[in-house]
Amino acid sequence: MLPVFLHIESSPNLQESQALQQYIGLTPQLMQQYGGVPIASYDVEEALDGGRSPRAFVVVSFPDREAIYAFFNDPAYQTIIPLRDKAFAHLRFFITSERI
Repeated sequence: MLPVFLHIESSPNLQESQALQQYIGLTPQLMQQYGGVPIASYDVEEALDGGRSPRAFVVVSFPDREAIYAFFNDPAYQTIIPLRDKAFAHLRFFITSERI
C-alpha cells in the first residue's frame, strides 16, 4: 500500500508568533500518533503566476487516508484549532497520493 501525503500550504500571522510557536510545538507529536512522518518543508520564494503565495509548504506522509482524518478528528487536535486559527493568516491542507 502506498502512503498518502498531507500537503500543508501556510503563511503565519506575524502578529501571533506566540500562538504559532505553541501550535508548531504541539502538532508534530499528535501527527506521529497517527503515523505522520514529516517528509519535507519548503519556503516559497516566488509565485510565478503573479498571485499571492503562501510562505511555506510542508509535506507529511501518513500510512493511509484514514490516519489523516483520525489526526484531524482527534480531540487533542480539536482543542488547538483556535490556536491554529490565530497562528496563521493563510492555511490550507491537501490530501494527495502517488499515481501508479
